[in-house]
Amino acid sequence: MIEIKENTNNDSSEMMSVKFWINYLYSKKVLIIIISFLAAVIGGVYCKLKDPSYLAQLSFVPETESKSGLGSYSSLAAQFGIDVGGGGNIFEGDNIIELFKSNTLIIKTLLTKIDFDNKSQSLMDYYLSTHKISSKIEKQIIENNIKFNLSSFDTENRIRDSILNLYSNSISKESLKVDRKDKKLNIIIVEMTDKDEKFAKKFIECLTFNAIKYYTEYKTKKSKQNVDILQHQADSVKGTLMGSITDVASLNDLNVNPNKQIVRVGSQKRSIDVQVSSAIYVEILKNLELAKITLRKETPFIQIIDSPTYPLENKKKGMLFGGIISSFIFFFLTIFGLAVKKILTVLK
Repeated sequence: MIEIKENTNNDSSEMMSVKFWINYLYSKKVLIIIISFLAAVIGGVYCKLKDPSYLAQLSFVPETESKSGLGSYSSLAAQFGIDVGGGGNIFEGDNIIELFKSNTLIIKTLLTKIDFDNKSQSLMDYYLSTHKISSKIEKQIIENNIKFNLSSFDTENRIRDSILNLYSNSISKESLKVDRKDKKLNIIIVEMTDKDEKFAKKFIECLTFNAIKYYTEYKTKKSKQNVDILQHQADSVKGTLMGSITDVASLNDLNVNPNKQIVRVGSQKRSIDVQVSSAIYVEILKNLELAKITLRKETPFIQIIDSPTYPLENKKKGMLFGGIISSFIFFFLTIFGLAVKKILTVLK
């Protein structure tokens, strides 16, 4: 018993030396080489058979909102009871990243109709025709005659919505990337990775268009409402003014006897209406022009810097790269495994 314990202690002390591990691993060189070689072959073949992965990239600069830009217009507009909007900017901070990756915008983009090889179809239909989908989902689409377009959203469909949500979440988490080029810069980079080159390019273009459109409508909603209301009031008052002018002219034509003053009363009343309507019309036109200025200032300007162009960058790794990486990984995994096995053997 004592002799066994001494041998165990000797082995443990030997294991602490670098020379011991060099000799031990050298004795296993054949096994290490075989495993590394097989890993290189498998890694190279995997990269060869793997589907290509195309990267579509788009960059743009959202406007930086000036907090004092509408100061003079806001105070003037307030005198006439006009709400010029303002408030927070949905494109400030990291909100833009969440906007691009929102379920609503991604689904709207998937339902957008695009021309593919002179054939008009939604991005979702094109995606389903070019990507592998489960037989269960394919069966549900056929049996329920599901249509993927914006007009179909007039009616509720639980199966259609669940399929869209499934692919929307998959794209948001696995394929779509939105981030700033640099934390100090205001340039936003939107990237889409997909095995289909056409889908990657079209999707990122439509997504950006829908996001900019959504943002523009959000920013100009109040100002546009003000313009529409004032325009309606201006048209209404103008119609009344033109009618009053016509009535004055008609009554003056009837006033043929200068000795009878009573016939002038109607003309004078209508003249007063003309003056009042003219004053109101002038003020409304002032407010309308002010509201139009506000609308122009509220309309955001978003500059696209770079758009994706064919051919897209292929992110697929070559056989050599896959072989080297696989061989390198399994080389160290084999050494680690042999070391662990040796330590456990000695400690038993």
